[in-house]
Amino acid sequence: MRVFAALLLIPMMASSGNSAQSGLDWLVGCWVAADQSSQEVWVVDSDKSLIGFSVAFSAGKVVFYEVLSIKQNDDELWTYTAHPSGQASASFIAVKTSENSVVFANPDHDYPQEISYRRDASQLYATISLRGGDNPNSFDKIACE
Repeated sequence: MRVFAALLLIPMMASSGNSAQSGLDWLVGCWVAADQSSQEVWVVDSDKSLIGFSVAFSAGKVVFYEVLSIKQNDDELWTYTAHPSGQASASFIAVKTSENSVVFANPDHDYPQEISYRRDASQLYATISLRGGDNPNSFDKIACE
């Protein structure tokens, strides 16, 4: 499947030769669903924030995309902001972090209210849900080749 052109722009948005490390650097990389229905790319920017892009395909066409960022706010809490196609932006605050996982929450948002990521070797597991895990939608991705 051809790679969506915007995915190629993400690395150019981050500083070249970047060696900055963030507390969420385990998220960095290119991730694709086994059925090729979606792809997500994360890079570390020069200020240790993360910049991401997610795209979903159906019948070989882009049906959804979003530009993502994860930055530390003034209180040093990680803030995940999504700019989805055709929708208003929304921000979520990290409520739980560990060495290879993070949960972001925004109880005032309609859906999702929680976004979680967990990495296990070359697999990335992402879930969006209502607060407490109700009405989940999960995305299991492997590292891009």
